[in-house]
Amino acid sequence: MEESLSNAVRDEPAIRQETTTMETDCPKDEQCPIVPEPDKLPTVPEVVQSQSTPEAPPEADRSDEPDKPNGTLSKRQRKKLLKLENWEQRKKEKRQKEKEKMKAKRLEAIQQGLPVRTGPSRKELKRRKVSYGEATIEVAVDLSFDQLMIDKDVAKCVKQLLRMYTLNRRSVRPVPLHFVGIEPGGAVERHLARNDGYRHWDVRFSSEHFMQLFKSSRVVYLTSESEHVLERLEQGCVYVIGGLVDHNQHKGHCYQLAQQHGIRHARLPLAEHLVIKTRTILTINQVFEILLNVHMGKEWQQTLLEVLPARKGVTPKTVPVATQDGANAPESGNAEDCQATAEQSG
Repeated sequence: MEESLSNAVRDEPAIRQETTTMETDCPKDEQCPIVPEPDKLPTVPEVVQSQSTPEAPPEADRSDEPDKPNGTLSKRQRKKLLKLENWEQRKKEKRQKEKEKMKAKRLEAIQQGLPVRTGPSRKELKRRKVSYGEATIEVAVDLSFDQLMIDKDVAKCVKQLLRMYTLNRRSVRPVPLHFVGIEPGGAVERHLARNDGYRHWDVRFSSEHFMQLFKSSRVVYLTSESEHVLERLEQGCVYVIGGLVDHNQHKGHCYQLAQQHGIRHARLPLAEHLVIKTRTILTINQVFEILLNVHMGKEWQQTLLEVLPARKGVTPKTVPVATQDGANAPESGNAEDCQATAEQSG
């Protein structure tokens, strides 16, 4: 009895190996007579299958894909496209309503015998040209600050240039405009190109620096950090406005430029004519509009009150009588220099 049990134990590995060989050689089909017991079914293939087939991410996580393989748009792209179409439709409807409103006002003015147009017509504006030979002053905008502005601020700067051109074009007494220091292929030129026909504006565009275009004795750089107050516009001078929209991040940059080039500089007489409770930072077109109105013969205080927005809360200030010797001017004796230089260059 004991001998038979020991023989069985000794032959057990051979039996296991033979059983394993039979299971390996057995074809895996439905006709196989060997059926493993349910409690001994292998589980490894199920684990391998679950690892080799990962779950697909939900549809919402793939909505940000730019393009689908089959060319369809994502959910977010469809929303943007629908929003753009709706905006285009509303823009057309808004323009149509504005045209109908203007037409109704025109008919009403004709019936009441009132003047239909308060300003010059478009044809007259197209025929109007600035006479550079008869101009008393000139205005230049320094646009050499591409590296100091982000693209959004450059777009704001160009929009202000467009307003300057519109103001000068509709003015009774326009002044010569110069947009200088434009970097070829730069951000300013790229945003200007978005306005069709900007090269046909009655503006002198140049990529050269203002120091190369005008004599230094004629140039007056306008900067709010200057200690000189601009009390009057000098005949023959070129007033340079810094075309820098930086939300006061580069404060004093234009003032340093004027000192480096050794040219005159001045600030507008805001504190001398107004009581301002907020910051005195003005846009490019606001500075130009102030110069344009004073050039037309208006007083400083009246012009400043008209141009500055009401949100600044400005109030008029008692202005002392100016002396006859030209006190508070940028520098004494420079008005004659500007006029003489202008006559020589003309």
